[in-house]
Amino acid sequence: MNLFVILFSLATLLQEGDPVRFSANFDSGSLGRVDLIDSVWVRPSRTDSVLHLSYEIISRSDPANPANPDLMPSGRWFYFLMDNVKGKHIYLTFKNTDPKRAVYSYDGINFERFPHYQASMRKISALFEQDSVYVAYFVPYGWERLQERLADWTATEYVTMDTLGTSMMGFPIQMLTITDSSVPACEKNTIWLHARVHPSESPANWQLEGLLDRLTEDSDVAREYRRKGIFYVVPFTNPDGVYGGYSRSNARGINQEINWDHHDSITSVEVDALRRRMDSLSKDRPFDLVLNMHAQSDDKISYYIPTEEATTTEYHERAMRLAYLTTDSNPYFFPEDMFYSAPAPRYVEGWLWNRTAGNTLAVTIEMPYSFYNNNPGNEWVTLASLKENGVYMLRAVSDYFGWNIPGRYLVQGLERKNKTVYRYAELPAGEYHVFTWDNAWVLHGTYVRERPGAFRYVIRSQDTHKRPYNGPLRVSMQ
Repeated sequence: MNLFVILFSLATLLQEGDPVRFSANFDSGSLGRVDLIDSVWVRPSRTDSVLHLSYEIISRSDPANPANPDLMPSGRWFYFLMDNVKGKHIYLTFKNTDPKRAVYSYDGINFERFPHYQASMRKISALFEQDSVYVAYFVPYGWERLQERLADWTATEYVTMDTLGTSMMGFPIQMLTITDSSVPACEKNTIWLHARVHPSESPANWQLEGLLDRLTEDSDVAREYRRKGIFYVVPFTNPDGVYGGYSRSNARGINQEINWDHHDSITSVEVDALRRRMDSLSKDRPFDLVLNMHAQSDDKISYYIPTEEATTTEYHERAMRLAYLTTDSNPYFFPEDMFYSAPAPRYVEGWLWNRTAGNTLAVTIEMPYSFYNNNPGNEWVTLASLKENGVYMLRAVSDYFGWNIPGRYLVQGLERKNKTVYRYAELPAGEYHVFTWDNAWVLHGTYVRERPGAFRYVIRSQDTHKRPYNGPLRVSMQ
């Protein structure tokens, strides 16, 4: 007993003389209250002793919501720095959020996920190798990183940037316009994308980064994307929330996601700026597609598909087609992963539905933090796979609009009695796979061109009493 008292006293003196320090005063940092629960020396061998320190963490909650006072503030996000931790075994118990997806970094740039045996629904237990370590709910995507990437993306003539307005804290709400200006706007589809309505949902920005990297690259495919579409992209719709390290609100406490139909007196300045710019850009012609990019606690990717009952059969089928195109040949996303909902006017989808009567397809897509398809046995979420999903989504948008992209051609056919004839003016020489569409691209056959020339492909009905397949054909170079 006396030995225990001596060791406990030594631990207390060490904690007082060289304490572990917690801080979160940096971009996207967030921390509520920290209480030291216990400290004790553990002697694993005669020549070695390790100080074990146990802390209770209460993550910081968002401010009370003045627009929706019945909505409980969220405290999901945490991101803090601990100093003086080297050689000490640190136990962190989280009271109002879960660290099962938590990550750590010794430099604030390169993050690693805690192994599953070190992180659970409420606890982190780790022995750190360096004196300072950052701990976060997921890999942060802060204001500083966005500015670095914006400099990369705007370094080309086909990307311009302006601001929709300023946030309550004075941050610019930045928007990229990406297109080939040599092609008339009337010949292109218009696509609006925005992310980070909820600041804790950093996976959405990693997905968007993958999409933007592909869209702005110097390649034949990217050039054709820019010839076919005008992309309006708002990476941070809630810059105050991101920089301030909030979970689901802006600095005023407003959840911007459900603020679209509110009276002016309780509409956030950010939502007001978004609505005004969207109105201005779609004054003469509605957007063809609006994508609202989020992340969710469910361990899967999901679109929120507007139901047929709440919209129309045609609108629902368009949304399902985009969703299925995004799952096609995607190892992370599957048709059974969808959610279904009605486009209520407090959401951007409902606001647009009321304004365009369905002319604009508007859907939310959600990325997970942990793993895909509710399957923890498969690959967990990484930055690389999130960026891949941005590329898959851009490819799905292209197929949805029927764009012909180098190496990937979408061909419509002409039905004649018991056959459908597909023609395309010019294909490069090469070997091609030919796909039909049945809620996924289904391989139908192969096609070989020994030299450049016209494409012709015939699909006949196997039953003289049934119409032949007459949907789109995808012709992709092998």
